[in-house]
Amino acid sequence: MGEFRVHRVRFFEYQPKAIQCIVYGKEINRVALSRSDGSIELFDLKNDWYQDKVIPGSESKSIETLCWQGERLYSGGLDGDVVEYDLKKLEPKASASSNAGPVWCLTTDSHGKFLAAGTEDGCVVLFDTDYHSLQYYRSFDKQEGRILSIAWNTSLEVILTGGVDNMRLWSVKSGHAVQRMTLGRLDKHKETIVWCVAILSDMTLVSGDSRGRTIFWNGKQGTQIKSFQMHQADVLCLAVHESEKQVFSSGVDPKVVQFQYTTTSRESDWNMWVRTKIWYQHTHDVRTLAVTPTEVISGGVDTNLLANRLGNEKNKRKMRSIPMHQLVGVAKERNALLLQYPDYLELWRLGNTRKTSDKDGEVLPEEIPPQKLIQLKTKDGQHITCSAVSPQANWMSYSDIDGLKLYRINMTEAESIRPSINIKKVKKHLPAFSAHRLVFTPDENFLIVATSCQQIVVISLEEDSVSVYHTWENYSEDSIHQLSVSPDSRLVAVADLSYKVTVLELKSKEVVCQLPSYKSTVTAMTFTPDNQNLITAYADQKIYEFDVQKKEYSDWCRKVCNNFPNVWMKRHQKIFCICTSPNYPDKIFFSDLDKFFILDKTQPFPEKYTRPYTLVARPNSSKMTAFHVCTRFRYLMHMDFVHDDWVVMVERTKLAMMESLPMAMQQKKFGT
Repeated sequence: MGEFRVHRVRFFEYQPKAIQCIVYGKEINRVALSRSDGSIELFDLKNDWYQDKVIPGSESKSIETLCWQGERLYSGGLDGDVVEYDLKKLEPKASASSNAGPVWCLTTDSHGKFLAAGTEDGCVVLFDTDYHSLQYYRSFDKQEGRILSIAWNTSLEVILTGGVDNMRLWSVKSGHAVQRMTLGRLDKHKETIVWCVAILSDMTLVSGDSRGRTIFWNGKQGTQIKSFQMHQADVLCLAVHESEKQVFSSGVDPKVVQFQYTTTSRESDWNMWVRTKIWYQHTHDVRTLAVTPTEVISGGVDTNLLANRLGNEKNKRKMRSIPMHQLVGVAKERNALLLQYPDYLELWRLGNTRKTSDKDGEVLPEEIPPQKLIQLKTKDGQHITCSAVSPQANWMSYSDIDGLKLYRINMTEAESIRPSINIKKVKKHLPAFSAHRLVFTPDENFLIVATSCQQIVVISLEEDSVSVYHTWENYSEDSIHQLSVSPDSRLVAVADLSYKVTVLELKSKEVVCQLPSYKSTVTAMTFTPDNQNLITAYADQKIYEFDVQKKEYSDWCRKVCNNFPNVWMKRHQKIFCICTSPNYPDKIFFSDLDKFFILDKTQPFPEKYTRPYTLVARPNSSKMTAFHVCTRFRYLMHMDFVHDDWVVMVERTKLAMMESLPMAMQQKKFGT
């Protein structure tokens, strides 16, 4: 498989934020979630939960609720605005004020023409969204206390709201409350807060409150049908399956409970709500739930997004809380790393040693420790969308929602313990748009920018000035999410979310070729050391090699592309780093969240129906296969080669991420 010395980097202190909201968009087959820093992540269910888009947040931004309306996504927050997002540019598209304080909850009518918001001032506010607009429409009567939860029954033209000590049914036509349901208190001095509500087509109402109770109501009469004390603390969220036969609740304690509408016996036609299942998977408060036709999705303070398949207890998924897009840049010739945090960047010089060892896994002593060289903060706490550093660390660039930033770095005595560093911001001749992806060419002559307007902009870099070398206008129909440059700085590969992969030539400013269309999204790509082939990894776990000169798949690719073992194709973790080395021209190096792989193109693939434990050949096995794996590294955030055959592995361990979480609810357990 080969021997490598590894920089095992653990000083990247990236911390995922708590999940605030999760919503499922049936028409678009996507899941959107918001985190406590105001960022929004989008997952494509067609591509097996691939996180393909992230809308950045900011320190001043709060998202308390999300809502899909067809293919349109909205949010509400503490600033009192309802915001619609452009899912191609990945930025706010339009906004409208509630005129009633912070927006705590949002819902939509089934026709996709109106939004209803619950506000701090106790008003239900309607927004008109017809004809791709977003504007204030009208407000209902004001009630005492804030509205914290809301649901809409379009066919009966009623809206259900939950607040302090009560729920109300509202007539959409008149804007008046037609029914009020009061909840009791456990302590007369302590309010009962209705955190979540739902309304079914037969006017069955469901509520979750601060007493830990999930209650089913007869909405026509305003009476309780059944009350369940399944939680030890606040019920924070509810979700209803599209069949309306299953309801899910969760909250502070933090289990997820399933209720089902079922017959009392085989001989009876009488149906009732019963508790059928409980999931214990989260460690902290569960703040939000969503349901697809086949899965129940949960998330909260522990930052984990979990999906449990309905009807199959063993089939459960935990999605990585680390973004799929790269947060680490490598200056290969300078032996340095660029670390991207939400609102600042750090440039680190890697440690070094001259020691060697023939013993596998031995830790070599550091002679020079790693050192932080630069920390660069954004203006007004804006979140960074992407960043890049040049191979010699002479240039550094990042983009936020306000636009592109470029810096020239002058480093003298770079090998000394305390190098002298001068950083200068370049202010002229930069694109006016923000960027989704950035990459420098290996010769440092160009910066390639994939803008939010689906352009490819090539910026020429000189020591004293920069200029726009060329722009490919209207390049893509959707967001560009992958860029890769050939080792000779001649070719640029561009992949977008409309499944298009194109190779461009910088010198001639022409399109060299376009890869054959494929049914899945590219998750990572790189050129081979000879600049001839482009290697692409897809969300469905396949790896292809395309000959750019011949404009066809390589001989190796045509031989193996349909022979990937079934156990490999059933993997859920996506390949997000892929690279090659001139010292190993027949090997492809790549990684997912917790494994480092080497694919040897000179070795045969395992049989298609091989068992999992025979996919990778054991070291003492006489029968070698193409797959080699290292499981020594977990929660990998980046993997790449630096000079002299060193491999850099950037890890963020689960324990390190858990240490910064707040205290969870104390629960009595057996033996304690």
